[in-house]
Amino acid sequence: MRKYTRRSFLSAAAKGGALGLTAAALPGLLRAEDGDAGAEADRDRPNIVFVFGDQLRAQALGCYGNDFVPTPNLDAMAAGGTVFDHALSPWPVCSPYRAMLMTGRYPMVNGTVINDVGMRGDLPTIARVLRDGGYRTGYIGKWHLEWTRRPFVPPDRRMGFDYWAGHNVSHRQYLGGFYCSGSGEHVPFTGYEPEVQTNLAIDYIRSNAGHPFCLFLSWGPPHDPYNTVPQAYKDRIDPTKIKLRPNTSERAILDDLLAHDQPDEGTAARRKNGRAVYDFDERVIEECLHGYYAHTIALDDCMGRIRKALRDSGQADNTILVFTSDHGDMLGAHRMASKQSPLEESLRIPLLIERPGTIPAGRRCDSLIGPMDLMPTLLKLAGLDCPQVDGRSQAAALMGQAAGPHDAMLIMKMLPGGIPYAFNATPPWRGVRTQRYTYAWIVDRGPWLLFDNQRDPGQLDNLIDRPEYADLQAKLHARMRELMADAGDPGDTAAVEAFRESRRPKDI
Repeated sequence: MRKYTRRSFLSAAAKGGALGLTAAALPGLLRAEDGDAGAEADRDRPNIVFVFGDQLRAQALGCYGNDFVPTPNLDAMAAGGTVFDHALSPWPVCSPYRAMLMTGRYPMVNGTVINDVGMRGDLPTIARVLRDGGYRTGYIGKWHLEWTRRPFVPPDRRMGFDYWAGHNVSHRQYLGGFYCSGSGEHVPFTGYEPEVQTNLAIDYIRSNAGHPFCLFLSWGPPHDPYNTVPQAYKDRIDPTKIKLRPNTSERAILDDLLAHDQPDEGTAARRKNGRAVYDFDERVIEECLHGYYAHTIALDDCMGRIRKALRDSGQADNTILVFTSDHGDMLGAHRMASKQSPLEESLRIPLLIERPGTIPAGRRCDSLIGPMDLMPTLLKLAGLDCPQVDGRSQAAALMGQAAGPHDAMLIMKMLPGGIPYAFNATPPWRGVRTQRYTYAWIVDRGPWLLFDNQRDPGQLDNLIDRPEYADLQAKLHARMRELMADAGDPGDTAAVEAFRESRRPKDI
């Protein structure tokens, strides 16, 4: 295994003559020591560049059917690679997705059962396996795998990533913010966060040419606040052309939730304000969508620059390039907002994988795939053995050589949390998503939703408890229980809460 030289970002910035972090400061920050044994043999391994947005739903991109938001670079990547039509965020919120991505394990194993719950540090991670296999590893952007919202992630909690330009979590730095140095000091930058992070990613790609590397780039947008995008990107969308989802006026799901809930006084007041926005003011929804889609255009531009950097540096043909997101965003669909819902706008995410000459171009893959599958899939493509994980390799499905390994995928909200569900979905629930159906069950209440997504893609016709669908409902519920058992999920909110508290550090 290689040893690497680390330098803090502060010293790098000082070397560049300014405190602000610049792209020019990056080359040479991480390099193999002299006499690096086996480097020649490892150069044939493919690089991995894994890029993901935050809260980007699949329906936002042209390659998933959006016809009014220009995403030419991501659409070109889709044309040059394979698109997964059933990529899902099983627990559609930030931290649980990211922990499943890093470990290939479900929440009751990796420990991250809700946001801001630190991931276990003793599990194999994709970065640790790749590093032990001769890869250089780097991480840029939002992390969100620590116990609190403190931005600093100590070196021993970076799970195998040697190069680091990240923060734990903050959604207030789209127009200027900071990274954390090795000592925890803030390294400020100016500019739009995804553009700055993309500059760093491009320099990392260029500076590691000739040696296998894995780079994760985690952008903050299009997560709210939506209005923090530079005006130049907003100017590229005509707000009068924005189309609302066909289910925006559907409110039966929300009304049913409100009828069964007894919020406290503070929650009720916040929900009233939120419901006023999402019930009665289409203009506000459109304004949110304008900013959201402007962020999406910005990410598309950044992805175009990354693809160009790979081509210009001669590394495109030997790089597995991935683009995805950690979850979606309701954005007014079903009169709801944010995530944590089993509905398609929250659950379904983009997933594009490209490697020219190796991965099939212009192909749609109908395999169900989740974050726990990405570690074994990418390790298989890199020619490395994967440790025990809950996910399954989808390399054969990606290459068109076999059907996907899942007949159904467990979907979940394990604990209450987030702001009121007129904004942030529901009480705890479990369910299954197949290629055709979505079934969801509210913990301590019972069956809740059943949709035929093939016949009813807008999820406007809830089939739950209809006699003619009784057999299907029973089969999906039984499959949900089987998948819960496989994941070690007790299906009991108090038990999950006790598990979370048993892991909480004493100083938090």
